[in-house]
Amino acid sequence: MSKVHLSAKPTILIIDNSRAVTGALNAIRSATDPLRTQYRFVYVLPAGSTGRAVLEQAGYSIHELPFVEISRRVGDLIRYVPMLLLNGWRLRQLARHEEATLLHLNDFYNLTGYVAQLLSGGRLRVVTHVRFLPQSLPQLLACTWRWLAERFADRVVCVSQAVQAYFSVTAKVQVVFDPIPETERYVVPVVPTPRHPATVELLYLSNYIQGKGQNFALVAFKEAYAQYPNLRLHFAGGDMGMPKNREFRQQLEAQVQAAGLEQIVTFGSFVQDVEAAIKQADIVLNFSESESFSLTCLDALYYGTPLIASNCGGPAELFENERSGLLVPNRDVAAMTAAITTLAVDTEKRRKFAMAGRAFVRQKFSPQSTYLRLGSLYKELVARQ
Repeated sequence: MSKVHLSAKPTILIIDNSRAVTGALNAIRSATDPLRTQYRFVYVLPAGSTGRAVLEQAGYSIHELPFVEISRRVGDLIRYVPMLLLNGWRLRQLARHEEATLLHLNDFYNLTGYVAQLLSGGRLRVVTHVRFLPQSLPQLLACTWRWLAERFADRVVCVSQAVQAYFSVTAKVQVVFDPIPETERYVVPVVPTPRHPATVELLYLSNYIQGKGQNFALVAFKEAYAQYPNLRLHFAGGDMGMPKNREFRQQLEAQVQAAGLEQIVTFGSFVQDVEAAIKQADIVLNFSESESFSLTCLDALYYGTPLIASNCGGPAELFENERSGLLVPNRDVAAMTAAITTLAVDTEKRRKFAMAGRAFVRQKFSPQSTYLRLGSLYKELVARQ
């Protein structure tokens, strides 16, 4: 008999579609890490996901399935339903092998859990986590996924109230915030401002994906830089191995070159040490067009770097506008420029925002409202078996 069958802890399968290390994958791992004393977690990822190495290094067991997502490509559309059924069957077999009674779908567009639940005769419990802002998705798909989640999931977990507003008012649909980091490696007694004597360093920490707002940030920065030449901007993130994301980054780099700002605006790859990157910046920007929550914003606040974010969903719930950060209208470049210049010239306001943001997120996103709440939800569903 294998070790998995000797474990006294209930086994939960975490099904995640991330083909790279994403905010969604980091968020669920941050929630499961402190719950490992109570539950055994097994992750199920797409075949070839680069997230596998990160999770294995953390000591998790990993399985892979050849997930197919709905896209505009004809081949994906043809394969979607057959692969959904096949992967649902494989997931059911995997749950049986791992003696798991609970499936946690780490976003509501992954429907394999419902197929596995059906094949189990309803014995498998399903938690559906909604990490996209459904209001921003094509509504034919979003409404279908909402109906399936409300009909078949035992619990629907929303990462913010902005997401919850899309669903029916029912006890099945609950808000569970993503956790803040548990520790700081580079602890500072007082938030250091200014962090750079001659420049004001802006950080845009996000994967290069259309809709994540780097294009707005670049235009706003160029306008602010014309007024304040001591500004600097650094973009950091990955392309997730996708050609369209590489093309997006290349477009941004071409705009910088055309403006002659290669020494002023720089580009980096995926950041391993998020805390260090954030603490080296004077201001963090996030001008995404749609965010259900935003771990980047949460991390900036937690680590004590002033934040400017767009009012695009979840970020508005992470801080208090004008007290612990600046919230600007979505896609409003003029407002973004004004916010950048306001914080860039006011070191005292940056200091106050940094300290207020640190205090606010530690109070609002306590263990009781994040991973402990998720653990209670697991306990309730496991007890039903």
